[in-house]
Amino acid sequence: MNDFDRDILKWILRAILAARGPMPETGLKLSIRGAFPNVAFTDGDLVGHIKTAEEKNLIAGTNDDVAGVVWDLTPKGKIKAQQSR
Repeated sequence: MNDFDRDILKWILRAILAARGPMPETGLKLSIRGAFPNVAFTDGDLVGHIKTAEEKNLIAGTNDDVAGVVWDLTPKGKIKAQQSR
């Protein structure tokens, strides 16, 4: 994982922490795009970064009938997000 990928991972954790609760996937993607405006992310890029956070057991997704997939921090992710402030 390079420094840029680590920065995105940290952003994902901080964005969900700042939301103070589950964050819809669409909102999380918009947040990443807003934090890195000079990067032309594809939807696949964004999904890949979110999946990386999930694979590292930092976030967990739940399918909501209204909002679609919503993401929240795992206990491990919460600790990591608080450390990366």
